[in-house]
Amino acid sequence: MFAVISLGGKQYRVTKGERLVVDRLAVDAGGTLAPDVVLASDGAKTLATADELKPVKVSVRVKEHTLGPKIAIRTYRAKKSSSRRMGFRARQSVIEVESIALGGTAKSAGKTPTEKTAAAKPATAKKPAAPKRPAAAKAAAKKPTEKKTGD
Repeated sequence: MFAVISLGGKQYRVTKGERLVVDRLAVDAGGTLAPDVVLASDGAKTLATADELKPVKVSVRVKEHTLGPKIAIRTYRAKKSSSRRMGFRARQSVIEVESIALGGTAKSAGKTPTEKTAAAKPATAKKPAAPKRPAAAKAAAKKPTEKKTGD
């Protein structure tokens, strides 16, 4: 059984008991959260639509907050005696998937949501768009001309 979850704008394929290193989450170490589920499968059946994924719950526990590996950034300009050195370490969280529950996938009897909305709204005739008027042409301003007199 696996699920695809969305955390921090990225998607991860997870199974129960799996540990992941993700971008820093706004949850304290030891806390739990329920990420958005994008896809779930138990091997025989795959759930992908929003209606099918409503009962699917994935529980994730934040184990610790860490720093990623140091990235050295160096800027150098030739023949200028100018250089700059900086470093960067990404803030990360280590998470563990506690459970993946598919829940009940009973289909609701009745109309589908698209049929309900189509039946509720009567068809309205669209009015034709008003013809656009051409922009009024502006008259060019006349400049006074000076006559040259011959000396």
